[in-house]
Amino acid sequence: MALGACSGEDVGTGSESASLSGSSATGTSTVAETTTSTTSETTTSGGVSAGSTAVTTTTGTPVGECGDGSVDDGEECDDGNLDDDDACTSQCLTAVCGDGILQTGVEECDGAELGGESCATLGFSGGQLGCLGTCMHDSSGCAMCGDGNVDDGEECDDGNTEAGDGCDAACMSEPCDPDGTYTIQGPPVAYTCCNGLVTVNVNAFLLSGDGATIASSPSNPIPMTGAATTCPDGDFSNQGMIPGGCTEGYAVAGSFDDANTWTGTYEITFTGEDCSCFNGQFGTPCVGQTFPITAKR
Repeated sequence: MALGACSGEDVGTGSESASLSGSSATGTSTVAETTTSTTSETTTSGGVSAGSTAVTTTTGTPVGECGDGSVDDGEECDDGNLDDDDACTSQCLTAVCGDGILQTGVEECDGAELGGESCATLGFSGGQLGCLGTCMHDSSGCAMCGDGNVDDGEECDDGNTEAGDGCDAACMSEPCDPDGTYTIQGPPVAYTCCNGLVTVNVNAFLLSGDGATIASSPSNPIPMTGAATTCPDGDFSNQGMIPGGCTEGYAVAGSFDDANTWTGTYEITFTGEDCSCFNGQFGTPCVGQTFPITAKR
């Protein structure tokens, strides 16, 4: 490079002289070598470099995932899937009773997970199904129509699922037909006087709602009429009589406990001179008797 200079001017003075070295009067110069970085950056006013390329290299062991078939740190098991109905859950924890996850085929339930079952699906009439600590269904809160207990959702429960007795097969109240034979629970009503001339032996009563007839039995059945007989919770009072020298009077009164059971009394009265059995000459005189009764259809 040829440099032309006028007489009296200095070349490369000041800051420019730092970029040249070894200049001589002969006009030759040696340029000093400099080393530059392979990465150049242009800095903007915001302090963010533009035009630069950054390469990040991460070293270390890759982290495993639940369901990859490999038991990694923090996992109790890993069966290669994320199913919750086998022995290893979707969190890679060993399935146990009480973890709130239903293990199909092993547990009936687990906590609030009831396997889609309810009291109704298990054959009960209603109620609330629960889960035991053994992960088996708890049906103690379920209602069973016909067990004799009036549970939630039941209007009645007469201990059976028969229709036509005031409580139907779904334990809903229905019109009650009282007609039928009600057997005394316990020993029969028995009484005798005048050496057996008067004998009462009753083990059942025949009730009928249409006329309230009760067929009772001294030696032979006699009709007894009175107030209408109603069930499942009505009252009744009925009377009958056998006239004679010793008139026998019979009265049955009671109230229904349910459509098939009533409790009350059976009363026998005697009036007339002959009731003394001729002053005891023919045995023990006849005197009034009252018997407590529980009768079931």
